[in-house]
Order: sequence, then C-alpha cells, then structure tokens
Amino acid sequence: MSSQSSAPLYDVIGLGFGPANVAIAGAIIEKWGPPETSSSDAPLQQVLFIEKQPEFRWHPGMLLPNSRMQISFLKDLATLRSPQSPITFLAYLHSQNRLLNFINRGSFTPTRKEYSDYLSWAADYVQKRGIQVRYGEEVVAVTRCDDGTVEVRSRIVETGEEFSRRSKNIILSPGGTPKLPPALTAIAPHPRIIHSAYYLSAVDDFFASLPKSSEPLRIAVIGAGQSSTEVLLDLHSRLNALPVSGGRKHELDMIFRKGSLKPSDDTPFSNEIFDPESTDMMFGLPSKRERQAVLREYNPTNYSVVNMRTIDSLYEVMYHQKLLDGIKARTGREEESDRARITLRPYTSIFAAEVVSGDAAGSSGPEAVRLTLHGIHTRAVSQKTYDAVFCGTGYDRDSWMRLLASSNLADHFGVKSSTIELVPDSEPAEPRSVSLFADMDDAGVISPVSSRSTDGFSTPPTPATPQSQHSKLNVETQPSKVRISRTYRLLSPRAGKSDAELADEPRIYLQGCTQSTHGLSESLLSILGVRAGLVVDELCKA
Repeated sequence: MSSQSSAPLYDVIGLGFGPANVAIAGAIIEKWGPPETSSSDAPLQQVLFIEKQPEFRWHPGMLLPNSRMQISFLKDLATLRSPQSPITFLAYLHSQNRLLNFINRGSFTPTRKEYSDYLSWAADYVQKRGIQVRYGEEVVAVTRCDDGTVEVRSRIVETGEEFSRRSKNIILSPGGTPKLPPALTAIAPHPRIIHSAYYLSAVDDFFASLPKSSEPLRIAVIGAGQSSTEVLLDLHSRLNALPVSGGRKHELDMIFRKGSLKPSDDTPFSNEIFDPESTDMMFGLPSKRERQAVLREYNPTNYSVVNMRTIDSLYEVMYHQKLLDGIKARTGREEESDRARITLRPYTSIFAAEVVSGDAAGSSGPEAVRLTLHGIHTRAVSQKTYDAVFCGTGYDRDSWMRLLASSNLADHFGVKSSTIELVPDSEPAEPRSVSLFADMDDAGVISPVSSRSTDGFSTPPTPATPQSQHSKLNVETQPSKVRISRTYRLLSPRAGKSDAELADEPRIYLQGCTQSTHGLSESLLSILGVRAGLVVDELCKA
C-alpha cells in the first residue's frame, strides 16, 4: 500500500468522460440544485473526470449521413431518472430552438449526428455548472494509499507531463477498445486495415492515398452487424462515384460467419430486456448459468444484427445490381454510374492474413492485404487480395481489468490474474447443485456470451491501459472472481474485516462493462440516467 500522497483530494474522480460519466456528472449537478440555489452544503463539490480524447467525442467514425439511432430519444442521459433534469434531450432541443421542428419531424429516433451533438452539449453544460474535466490526459496507474484514498496518476498525451490526484471514490467508465479478427490483429496496425470506430476519417485518407488511375478496387468488409452494413453501403456509394476503365467493376465483398444478415429484434416485449427492472431480474439470478442463458436468449436485440431499415436498403441495392445486369445482358447497354458490385460471402471465416506488395497483387496502392478464407461448412479454402479491409467487429471492454490488476488494488480485491470475473454480491458463495433439467436447458444453446461487445454503439473507444510497477500478477490463468453490488460498486472480500474497516475502504464503481452481472443494457445507452442515479445516490449517502 502506498503512503499517503500530497496530491490534491477530490470527492469523486471519474476515469473517462463518455456518455456514462456525462450522465454521472448530470446526476451530481442535480444534487447541487439549480444554479441560483447552489451552496457550500451541496454534496460532492470537488468532481473531476479525466479523458484521453482532446475533446468530447462519441463514435465520430460512424456519424454517417442520415444514420439513425436505434433507441428512443427518451432514453437519454437523464429522462428515465429525472424528466425535469437540465440535461435531457428535450432540454437540449429547447436550448437549440428545435423542439417544435423535432416534434413536426414525427419520429422518436434522432439521427446519430444529432444525438452526438446532444451528448457534446450535455458535456459542455455540466462543465459550465462546475464539473471539472481534463481532456487530453490518459490514466496510467491507480494506487491505493494508506489513508483509504486512491491515487490516480495521469499524463498529458501531447507532452507527457504527469499529474497525481486522490479520491476515495473512483468511477471507471473505460469505453470500448476496437476489436479485430485474430488473423488481422496479427498484422495490425496497418493503414489498409480499418475498424469502423475510425471509419469516416480513415476512409477519406484511404481514397486520398490512391494513385490517380482507373483501376478497379477490391475492398472487404468484415462482420454482419449494423456497423458493417452501414460501412458497406457507404463504400458502395463512394465506389460508384469513382471512375473505372474497360467495363470493369469495383469489387466490394462482405465476409461473415453467419448464413445471412439477421434483423435486430426491437419488438416491444423484447425491448423490455433493457428496462431497469430487467437489470434487477438479471442481477438477482442465482448463478452465472442462468445469467448466461438470459444473455443468449436476448442476443438478437443487439449483437451481430442489423436494423430492418438498413437490411431493406442493402437488399434494394443488390436487387438493383441484378436489374442492371439483366438490362446489360439483353441490350448491351451499361449505366455509367454502375461501377461497384457487392458480393455477400456468408459462412466464411478469415483463416489468415498477410500484407503483400501492391504491384505483385495488382493493387492500386503500394501494399495490399491478402486474406485466406475458410468455408465454415464446405471446408473450402481460398485466397483473395484486397486494397483495404474494413472491420465492423465490435469492441473489447476489459481495459479496466488491466488497470486494476496492475495496481496494488489487486490485493485489496483479491485479484490474482489479469482476467476478472464479476460476481453479484447476492449470489451464494457455494455453487448451486446442477438443475435436474440441465440437459434440456442447454439444448441448442450457442457458446456463452462474454462481456465483449460485438457491434452496436455505446461509448467511444479507449486504448488499453499500460501496466504500472505495482503489478503482482504471476502465472495465474483462472479468472479472479470479484464481487460487485447492484449499485455497480466493486466489493473487497469481507473475511476478517470489521464494519469500520469496510466503511473506510475506497469505493470503485464500474460503468458500461458489467454485462455479465447486470445485463445487456450495460454497454448501451438505454439506462444511463437510471444507473447514474444509483451510483450518485450511494455516493451522497457515504
């Protein structure tokens, strides 16, 4: 344990400042009261959030023109907890003089661009009310001090200058780290391998880097979810505007393991899985087995699925391809704007990938990516070289594990490996006997759901956190079990500790990475306001 530090002391320090922690900040300023009534008696007055990005950003790579949110605007940062909150989506619309226009629009789902602007507006609002945010700083270590506080060490990304600050209350909201298929991870990073998290900026750079020629391009899109499908449609539009010679076509392949694109289940009863009451249900289940069964059942609401509007748009594009092919076969005429061809490659996995010379591969650039593809059912193996590979393959949400495991807090929580398995504090310590109907329960069940998101939109990507000198991990390979409360607080083992000792412990809260214990809504936007209220209410009672 570190000796007491002279670093400045805060009531709360939040790691990350994406939507989850903006919601936390909003719940805190509501405790302060209206601006004109704020006083020195208000709780949690010294609050700081540390964010690596230079400014507030929410999925900047996927703010495609006219792309829609997939949830109601009422599931914003605060409405479900406090409709009168100053940071609701309606308050944002009113402040921007667009409330009537939005009503006349006749839709509950904003565009993704508008929702991003709302989140940015809310982040600015809470700062104007007194919430402190340090943008452009990355957290490099957390250390428990002798006085029960936690020292947070961060450094400015541009200069490397380091700072130390302390708080007894830490809120971890790590966001997601873009995830690539294993075969591509082996050769990444590479400018021709692009995750959807960076799509908009990277795709412009990609096309700008191409030599001025009329050679056809070959591009692969990996994945079968919403992000992949939107990227595919956007690339199709861009390629159709790119001249190509000799009657040839740009090739756009969508590679995925399933047999077809699956629609997201957004029906009313299924959507109830994102309600706060469903979080209570999920957390109260008696074992990991039951929780995983629920996660598997509701997978089609969010993972590797596509909104029906987007599916219809893609099918219309592919039908139009067949129409133009038929017209050309019959008349010999070809439309000038018909320059790109989409091919779906279902039941296909990526076995291997390598970077090859663009000249040798007939690519339009200096380098290309050769994929070795494997037919899941046919076992057929093939190779194809692409000018670029775009991946809509989701996010990992385990950077908080590395941060905790590399700290002396690992001992405090009984962590002995770099992988942590969260366990509800309500779950019995002893394993439950196997159900008499276990075989029936498992019939037809796919592999367990992990805490890793495979698609969708939640919080901005956060790079992996480097380990500190406090790391005490050896060769433990089994996940370390850490108990977590319904209010998202990590709990240390109680054995041998008095009530006074437990009360004096630092409080560490998780946001957006507790799907295995709290349910599918954890990495999504649906319950941000309610979840923030639970955490802030507990902090104010401490």
